[in-house]
Amino acid sequence: MNDILEDPRLSLNADAPSELIETQLNSYLDLLVKWNRKINLTSEKTPSEILHRHIFDSLQYARVISPADQVMDIGSGAGFPGIPLKIIYPRLVLTLVESQRKRCSFLEAVVSNLVLQDARVINERAEKISPEPRVGVVILRAVSDIKSCLDLAVRFLGKGGKVVLKKGPEENMTADPPHGKFSLIEEVGVTGYNGKKSSLLVFEKCST
Repeated sequence: MNDILEDPRLSLNADAPSELIETQLNSYLDLLVKWNRKINLTSEKTPSEILHRHIFDSLQYARVISPADQVMDIGSGAGFPGIPLKIIYPRLVLTLVESQRKRCSFLEAVVSNLVLQDARVINERAEKISPEPRVGVVILRAVSDIKSCLDLAVRFLGKGGKVVLKKGPEENMTADPPHGKFSLIEEVGVTGYNGKKSSLLVFEKCST
């Protein structure tokens, strides 16, 4: 775990003591492996696979997230990327949105066991959730195409709010933005644990 936290490809500037981060990430990983035996949370089953594939990738989002942001993680699944971000940035106000009840039970167990403050779980499809109160950042991982992600996120953001997506090179923006209410303001190249290249795309809502 310590090797992950000190990996130069992440360049983490955590907002919590390293010992606490390591303890909480290990507890999260233990819970995930245990629950994975009962319900399908990830296709990866071993601790090392989950750590390298999911936790490492989730921590990449820290490059474009601020420690005290109000964040909504749509389609959170097993808590990626929201839970690892909350662990390194404990001041985050985090909302985890997941439509499957069993996965929500897991997320609630993580929030309870790790005593994560200002973290809540919503068991509902994002389309059916009240857009109030709004958040500052919406993050999505492995959810549909860029335009569909922006369509899903737009109602939860005021002007200046941001959406963060992680996409492969073939999906990166080139010219025209895919949504009239957003502008692409930042594109950050990242490298996965096993060397796979991708980009964090940061969109800002430019109209109400």
